[in-house]
Order: sequence, then C-alpha cells, then structure tokens
Amino acid sequence: MTTKKEKSFADYRKEGHLWITLSTGEYYPDVLPLACELYKPVLVTFGQLLKAAHSSTDLFMSIADTTPQWMRIQLCRVFRKYVSPETPVEMLKKKSAAGDICDRFGNGFRKITEVQARFQEWPMPDEALCAVLGNTRIGGKRDTI
Repeated sequence: MTTKKEKSFADYRKEGHLWITLSTGEYYPDVLPLACELYKPVLVTFGQLLKAAHSSTDLFMSIADTTPQWMRIQLCRVFRKYVSPETPVEMLKKKSAAGDICDRFGNGFRKITEVQARFQEWPMPDEALCAVLGNTRIGGKRDTI
C-alpha cells in the first residue's frame, strides 16, 4: 500500500495566484457618500449617548444597553476609536462583557469631557471616521457599505 505524501505550501507556489481571493469594492473617494449615509445614524446616536454620559464608563454601559445588536456593535467601534483603542475588538462584541471591559480597561478610558470636546470638533457626519468604519474588518468580515 502506497501512502500519499502530504503537500506543502511550496507545492502550490506555481498556481498560488489562482488561490488568492481578490475582493472587489468601490473606489475611494466614490464610496465616501454612501459610507457617510450608512454611518451617520451611528454617529448621531453616539453623540446623543455621549452628551448624556457622566463618565466614559457610563457611556460604555449605555452603549452596551443599546438595541438592536448591529447598532450596539457599530457604537462600540466608535467608542473604541474615541475612548479606548486598547480594548480588544472581540471583547467589545459581547454585551455580557461590558462590566469586565470597564473593570479591565476603564482606567485607560479617555476622560468623558475630552471625548465630548473632541467629538464636537468634527463635522457631522465625520467623513474620515466614516471611511475608517467602512473599511474595517470585524471578525474577519468586512462591513459592507
């Protein structure tokens, strides 16, 4: 009985170009108006929660209580950009981890007054942030805009 030799990566080198997944998408800046339309409601909601918050922890707990789930996840992405870039994305996706996130990372959260001031400095919608949100991968899946 002959055993087959397991192929290595090098065995596929010549045809590797056939295995590459190319993603198609929109050209920049053509995609920007659609990204802004998609993320404006998220930024407006974030602004409302931010205005009512007494601390960055309070803001995050308000975000954790937000429904529907897709809005909560998008708000967490904005929170990460403004308040806590060191918080792991995977943790932010879990509503049940909100208290743990505040315990572990709360000391590193940017002060709410600074977040409020910085948020107000940018136009609504913030085109740069919309572009970033529209091109960020979460859990291996690209947000579609």
